[in-house]
Amino acid sequence: MTEPPSPFYLVPEVALLEQLPEHLRKRFIHALTLMHKHLDDQLSWEQIATKSAISPYHFHRQFTDLFHETPGHYLGRLRLQRAVNLLMKNAPWTITEIAQHCGFSSSQALGKALKRELGVTAKQIRKMGITSTANETVALMNKLAHPGEGNTLEQELAQAMPTELVWYPQRGMKKIALDDRNWDKVFNAYGEKAVRLMGITPIKDIEKSWEEIETVIGDWQVDNEEYDNVIQEGYFLCCDVYVASDIGYIAAIESLFQRTEQEQLFVDVTGVLVEMIRDIDLSDTGGVTFSLQIPIKVK
Repeated sequence: MTEPPSPFYLVPEVALLEQLPEHLRKRFIHALTLMHKHLDDQLSWEQIATKSAISPYHFHRQFTDLFHETPGHYLGRLRLQRAVNLLMKNAPWTITEIAQHCGFSSSQALGKALKRELGVTAKQIRKMGITSTANETVALMNKLAHPGEGNTLEQELAQAMPTELVWYPQRGMKKIALDDRNWDKVFNAYGEKAVRLMGITPIKDIEKSWEEIETVIGDWQVDNEEYDNVIQEGYFLCCDVYVASDIGYIAAIESLFQRTEQEQLFVDVTGVLVEMIRDIDLSDTGGVTFSLQIPIKVK
């Protein structure tokens, strides 16, 4: 039996750390793990360096050379990413609770950072999670992406993402009952069983606001007789990609659509974007492997 292809890792930290010698890579992995897992502890980058057995001076110099930003800026950007994610997905927390969870000293400190880096307020971001379009969300999130040479590093990595044109027979799934079609909440609710799930979004809905997009999530590992949503047979441009942030996820989908233009393929606007969960790492710093599939119209 042929082994399934390994997913493409669309994670800037993984790509950057590959350049380091093993002993230093382990220390940087430890430092990044502390940053990601302990945002609410409000550790400074100097404390993180010390806990990772690296002198603050050398950590600042090496980190800046490797990541093209200072450790302080990286940590601040990470905190804002987490806060924007919670605000946009309407987490049932107050702004003060979100601020403290993301390592800000107060809601006022979070508000200042949002205004300085994004030019918006926390209330505006919460509203965007309902009324903004995917393109508007992409424009906002890209301001918090990892700096690259020209585009964001996530976008640059996505350009190297392998794709394949695949013929699928008719498929289906059984819709699951959800109060919220947010993948993060689905993962929290289903855990490892999320690998049974996929989402389908009509291509015609892609440019609508989030509240108007009719994404359906269902279990595809059921008997055909239980299907209540069917995906018509046809060609799909596909990629298997591992992402660990909303920004990486957005870059993967955006790049897949761009690839259809580059390869002079025609998106079937009567079809659906398919997102299948191939694997999920439920640890604090883990990510998700998606199979993303765009319907292609063959002329």
